[in-house]
Amino acid sequence: MLVKVIDHKGRERFINAAFIKSVAAKGDDQTEIEVSGWATKVRVNQLADQVAAIVNAALPGNIDALLATEAEQQQSNEAAMQRSSEAAIQRSSDPAKQ
Repeated sequence: MLVKVIDHKGRERFINAAFIKSVAAKGDDQTEIEVSGWATKVRVNQLADQVAAIVNAALPGNIDALLATEAEQQQSNEAAMQRSSEAAIQRSSDPAKQ
């Protein structure tokens, strides 16, 4: 699912197509790609229609199932972190263990 693009400065970038949030035309011949979790957008010297077609071709047919699995894993990780934080707080507030 990685999509290879070359940004407007000539650097190769490999982007996971599942994490592309938006593709927007910028001027006549450039496109900005917004990637989830990246601080800045990637600008490429291609038309937005071309970029969108490349991204769509890279995505699997069952993208909804993939995204649901990813969301479930993220929730599980967050719950584990919460339990770990609560246990640490409990240990630090228990005077018998100090």
